[in-house]
Order: sequence, then C-alpha cells, then structure tokens
Amino acid sequence: MTAARDYDEVPYSKYPYPQTHPDRLATLGTLMGLAPASPTRCRVLELGGGAGGNVIPLAYAAPELQAVCVDVSARAIEDGRRTAAALGLENVELVEGDLRDLRGGELGEFDYVIAHGVYAWVPEDVRDALLEVMAAHLAPEGVAFVSYNALPGGYMRRMLSDMGLWHARSATTQLERAGTAQELFRFLAEHRVAEDTYGAVLERELRRVVARPLHTLVHDDLGDATAAFWFADFAAHAARHGLGFLAEAELAELEADRLPPGVEPAVRELAGGDRIAFEQYSDFLLGRKFRQTLLCHAARPVDGGLDPARLRGLRFLSNAVADGTPAGGLLPRAIAALEAVWPATLGFDEVCDGVEADADELAAALLHGFSTGLVEPHTDPPCWAPRPGERPRASALARLQAAEAVDLTTLRHENVRMEEPAARRLLGLLDGTRARTEILAELAVGDDGLALAREDLERNLEALAGVALLHA
Repeated sequence: MTAARDYDEVPYSKYPYPQTHPDRLATLGTLMGLAPASPTRCRVLELGGGAGGNVIPLAYAAPELQAVCVDVSARAIEDGRRTAAALGLENVELVEGDLRDLRGGELGEFDYVIAHGVYAWVPEDVRDALLEVMAAHLAPEGVAFVSYNALPGGYMRRMLSDMGLWHARSATTQLERAGTAQELFRFLAEHRVAEDTYGAVLERELRRVVARPLHTLVHDDLGDATAAFWFADFAAHAARHGLGFLAEAELAELEADRLPPGVEPAVRELAGGDRIAFEQYSDFLLGRKFRQTLLCHAARPVDGGLDPARLRGLRFLSNAVADGTPAGGLLPRAIAALEAVWPATLGFDEVCDGVEADADELAAALLHGFSTGLVEPHTDPPCWAPRPGERPRASALARLQAAEAVDLTTLRHENVRMEEPAARRLLGLLDGTRARTEILAELAVGDDGLALAREDLERNLEALAGVALLHA
C-alpha cells in the first residue's frame, strides 16, 4: 500500500509539536551561534505535515509568518485547506505532493524546515529525498528539524512491534492490525514475567503502547517502513547532503546532565573532540530510542559551545512548579522574578537587574534551568495575554476546534484537552466583542444555561490565560 493511501485510509493526528516551533528553533540556533530569522517574521516549510495541524497554528498566531505544508495525502491536505479557509488565513499554503519531486528547491527558500515523524517511517529513497529537499530549501542561516527512531533503544521498540505484527498477521486492514496488536500488548502487560531483566524491559515498552490511539500504532509502530538509526549514521547521511549537526531540539540537551555524574569528561575523551562521536557514545550509555535533531548548512561553522553572551538577547518564561524549584543559589531568585510576571516573559537584562546578579553567573544558572525544565527561553515576546482583558478574546483556532473536539491548540503551540462542555461553551463566547456582564448573560441562556458567578467567571478567564488561550 502506498504512503498516500495509508494516510488517506487512516488519518494522523493534527496536534501541534512545541519542539518544532520556530521560536524553539531560533532560540537554539541563537545559542549555537547562528543568526536565525525572527520566528514571527519568517518562512516555514513542513515536509510530511499532514493536515497542517502543526503549521496552521503558526500561521494563525503570527500573521507575518509564511508557512507551507507538503504532504502526499490528498485527504489530509483538503482537511487542512478547510481549516485554513475557516480561519481566513492567507499566509499558509497546503500542497499535495511527493518529496521526491521537490529536490531542486521548487518551493523557494525557508528559514525553518520541519520533518517530524517522517525520516524513520518512509522507504529509503524517500528518506534520502527528504534530506535533499531540506538542504535545497534551507536558508543560509536556517534551521532544520528532523525526528527519528534511534538506536540502541530502537531495538526494544522494534521487538514489541514485531510481536504485534506477528500476532496480527491475519488482519486485513490497518486499523484491524493495530487493534489486534494492541490486544497482545495488553495481554503481555497483564501476564509478563516481571522479575527478570526482560520483564522490566517489556514493562517499560508496554507502558507506551497499551493505550495509544490506534492511528498512532498504525503509522508510528506497525508501518512497513518503520526503522531506527544510529545517530552517527544519520549525521553521515545528512552530511552527504551538505547538512551539519546543530543540536538536539530538547532544551535538556544543552547540558550533559543526562549522563551519569562524572561520566561526561570520560565520554568526551573517548570521542576525541568529535561532537558526533560524543553524541553516539552518549546514546550507547543511555539506550536512546528517539532523537529530535536540528541541522544547519554544513558550510556554516558551529562549535557546539554555549557562549553565555548569546543569552543576552533572549527572553525567559518560568516553568517552575511549587515543589520543583531548587533551594538556594541564583536560579531560585531568577525563577521568583519570572514567576512574578508569569505567564509573561522577561528579557535577560530585566532578570539580571531584578536579581542584582553578575551576568555570566545568571547565564550559567539559566542554562541549568533549561536542562531541568524550570526555565524556558524565547527569542520574541509572547503573543498570548498574561491576563484577560476587558473584552477577552480567545484564539479563533481554539474556538473553531472547541466546536467539534476536546483537543485544542494554545497560542504557546501546545495541546490542551478541554473535556467540559461548559468550558468549551465559554471559550466560544470569547471573540473580543463581549464584556463580562454580556458573557455571563449569554452563558445563562437556553436549557443548558450556566449560571456563573462573576468571581467564577474571573477564575475561568485567568485559567484560560494561564494556558495561553487568550490573545494579548
């Protein structure tokens, strides 16, 4: 069965992927020494982007951004075009096409090129075309994102997939195969041998698949072309197309804390100063299963170092929770300053002045905050409102989604589930034309009317602002 028919028969999800957001890519590009384009005024190309669930929110949130999504599935592209039309977006284009026909840069030059969930799930010739297309379309200071299953951890993932495929060998459709395989996964989860090493490995892998939506099993785990790769082989493949390793998309990768304490120097010595070898040896130690790798043009020198001076132009958001902030030191003070304005952001100099710290010491503390998930760096000010305004305006995309589903895309490019019908009804009223008295009056109308107190409405509006569903 062809890839187009596969995805026409079983559509993939339409979630946003925060790790692919141009702001994340620009931030990491900046930290690694590039001069990437502003994430709100740039060109973005997504390859294998399905119905545009990732690029349509980008185009909606940043009107000066231009986005193009390419996918082989006609059904997905038509679905995305309907969404873009409903939102009145003129800065996003959805293109039905085969990557193998775009090797010459036919779509123009892009500051950010994204391929999430493609490389390890397509045949070898399409995989090769993917990197060629990326290189042909990437701007000189551009950043490309590629995700893929990694080895050695991918061996364990493949083991479970092979079990499921054998159990479902008589299935006649993709969904039947996925459902039958999941029955085996649940059986194994209940009856596996838990006392030995194999049982522990099996338990860890089964947690991921026993409750997954069937469409993700169809495409991510049970696809005919699904494969996993050594990082060094992926990097060599990218190099053949003129692309070099920039960094990993996860902020936790900025420091080597992911390795056991004291091990990093030994790994660096083993790698002999080779960044690719260091990453590969790290994967050996960690049993890595999945990578989200950023690439740039190989001709653009990248030293892999983190110059604290590069943080000076960034903005910062607190991600801290009450019991997650470390005690003592500079980082808690910086987090406290960010918490005071949350969910707004502060520039580096604003944080520095607020905590009266040495700039280099603050930079080191914030870098550690990235790796622990307590602090989030950004290049541009946020487009969401830190507090609800006089006439609150919710994201039109989220209001459109709320009319027919419970999964909503926030202005932070994240997915939130809103299962309560009353909450979705409230969201639908927040089009920027109503004051609070009008919102309360309309909520109370009808057989399913909701009599909400003013203070309860305010709490709900604050909660919507907190998850970045309200416009600034």
